[in-house]
Amino acid sequence: MKEALENTCDILVIGAGLGGLLCAALLSLDGKKVIVLEKNKQIGGNLQSFAVDGKRFESAVHYIGSLQKGQTLHKIFNYLGIADHISLKKLDDDCFDQIILGGKTYSMAQGYEKFIDTLAEAFPHQKANLVNYIREIKTVCSHFPLYNMRLGSVSEKNKVSHYGLKQKMDELISDETLKQVLTGNNMLYAGDADSTPFFIHALIENSYIESSWKCEKGSIQIAKKLQQIIQQHAGQVLRNKEVTRIHEEEAKIVGVQTSDQSWYQPKSVISNLHPGVTYSLLDSKLIKPVTKKRINATAHTSAALMVNISLQDKKIAYRNHNIYYHKRPNVWLDLQYPNDENPNSYALFFYQDPDNKKFARGISILTYMSPEAFQQWKDTFHTTNEKQQRGQDYLDKKNKMGLRFIEQVEAILPGLKEAVKSMDVCTPLSYRDYLNIPEGSMYGLKKNVFDLANTTFSPRTKIPNLFLTGQNINLHGILGVSITALLTIGEMTD
Repeated sequence: MKEALENTCDILVIGAGLGGLLCAALLSLDGKKVIVLEKNKQIGGNLQSFAVDGKRFESAVHYIGSLQKGQTLHKIFNYLGIADHISLKKLDDDCFDQIILGGKTYSMAQGYEKFIDTLAEAFPHQKANLVNYIREIKTVCSHFPLYNMRLGSVSEKNKVSHYGLKQKMDELISDETLKQVLTGNNMLYAGDADSTPFFIHALIENSYIESSWKCEKGSIQIAKKLQQIIQQHAGQVLRNKEVTRIHEEEAKIVGVQTSDQSWYQPKSVISNLHPGVTYSLLDSKLIKPVTKKRINATAHTSAALMVNISLQDKKIAYRNHNIYYHKRPNVWLDLQYPNDENPNSYALFFYQDPDNKKFARGISILTYMSPEAFQQWKDTFHTTNEKQQRGQDYLDKKNKMGLRFIEQVEAILPGLKEAVKSMDVCTPLSYRDYLNIPEGSMYGLKKNVFDLANTTFSPRTKIPNLFLTGQNINLHGILGVSITALLTIGEMTD
């Protein structure tokens, strides 16, 4: 009886990624008793960090936008009381993202005017078009109510959601190279020329133009602060608790079961899992087979591979910006060519040495990678809890790819090969297993501008007390997932 009482709650959240933790923290502040269940040893999802040679590296979140006082993400974090308790470092105002395209270098600056003026130096004949581009981005963003922390309707978003990314860029910008530069950091959303909606580009790009930041002590500090809020309000965040079944009776979730046979009885459930994974745990006639089929048929954004490098002291200069490299002067080809032989494109993220601030202590190289590159090991599974070995062939292939990428990056970071102290490679299988994302997708389900009705999912399900949140619902990224958490809670309180 005691266990049964302890396992009852107002809200049970499945998955301690950012979306789940944010929902739990906000509901805890509202006086709800909340339990969060996380299958892994570490909370945070994409906020997780890990060590290479004793140095901290990010799993996925290398920088964050819109955190200046008064901006959207700052407002959310400030309401939670954590905005002033996250250790941040602002990227360079003159360049938060450096785009290398066909051997030439371009800078994206923070602030709308500086963004325009900086690129106008390289494209003076396009200044008026750059002004129109920024005006269009602002217009699109203004049509997303929660992005602006206000109430609104779906009809607002629909007015600006039907433009394709390439279609809108062709309309706004007449210089082909400038179009490529403006979409040169599209690894932030796995942009596809034929299907990515312009609003995805606009919302994400706008947040970084507003302000761009690194988490000096890792993005995991955000997860830990949210966990503290939940615990301070009598909630629980339980690790190593993998949900194996969601039970529904008479059109209502009545219980959630975990792999250790624990049983939880919530009034409502929020799932931060991929919707396909959520529904696979549920046996309910209310979730129609056609719904499950639609989700399973929806394409995912590209998978990724990341090479994390611990550097020897004082060998590579620290850069307070990110680099997006494109071998070909056509960023739309990035997704079409495999990167397993020689990388066609990649992003570089720098970690500052706290003792020698002019130098980097580490570098992460991120690139697109097809899951098929590791198809041989697709039936294996490996996390800190379940250490199923994939064999020496897998380790050899990872190592070979890592060394090949280091050799390629040497062209823009001379001396990198000799500066490497140790290396770790995360494959699509790593992301699939640790983050519970089908195919190891970078950003979950892929939005298609020509089929938004079937590639966009609501937080509300057919079961009245089951809700969805996370990067597959509404928007991805730190800001996108935070806004989605607000949307989920809004659906619960309607």
